[in-house]
Amino acid sequence: MIQTTGLSKSFNGLEVLKSIDLRVAPKEIVVLLGPSGSGKSTLLRSLNGLEELDGGSLEVNGVRVEASMPSKKKQANFREIRRHTGMVFQQFNLYPHKTALGNVIESLLTVKKMKKEEAVKIGEQLLGRVGLLAKKDEYPSRLSGGQQQRVAIARALAMEPALMLFDEPTSALDPELVGEVLEVMRQLAREGMTMVIVTHEMKFARQVANRIVFMDGGVIVEEQEPEIFFQHPESERARKFINQLQEH
Repeated sequence: MIQTTGLSKSFNGLEVLKSIDLRVAPKEIVVLLGPSGSGKSTLLRSLNGLEELDGGSLEVNGVRVEASMPSKKKQANFREIRRHTGMVFQQFNLYPHKTALGNVIESLLTVKKMKKEEAVKIGEQLLGRVGLLAKKDEYPSRLSGGQQQRVAIARALAMEPALMLFDEPTSALDPELVGEVLEVMRQLAREGMTMVIVTHEMKFARQVANRIVFMDGGVIVEEQEPEIFFQHPESERARKFINQLQEH
């Protein structure tokens, strides 16, 4: 589903991703872990073109992008990738002037040019999937952070993505609201959705991931199954990271 080869990215001369090789199989759930500034979010955002590639190449769901491609070709290929990739951010980025249902069906109306009644049917079904059908006519300002994030997930699912990317989806939430968002993600995992997730929720990572990819300083330091990673990490850097987590 995803393959990156030698992926590199710099900001103002500072190399944030250093020749990253990553593979993600269909239906696999990969959690990216690492300290702040390790390159996790930049890697995630590079997968759907939110960050420009400086070097290397990637292939997502059969669509290939190389850093050396002409700009127009790159943009066209990333547009194609985004059509099959759902992304959920820390901030919910909902349209404040649209209801929960309005937010979910927006892409169906504008991108897929669907008839409104058809879009509404799908939107209601998706809000039902994230447990929010009863809130379909509420505006974002009337929803809790957890509810807004679940609407954002439903919105991402509206495009029937082959792949979901989550960039710290619970970090802006009050602790008591985190569980409801993670439960929706668990349900997606049970349904076989391919997911790449940047998160600080270690218990969730341990339960749901097929593989942990641990990053530090712009490189992948270690890749392991969760149980091995959390109990017997190979690298000194990963051991230190896990020990720090346990101290908190």
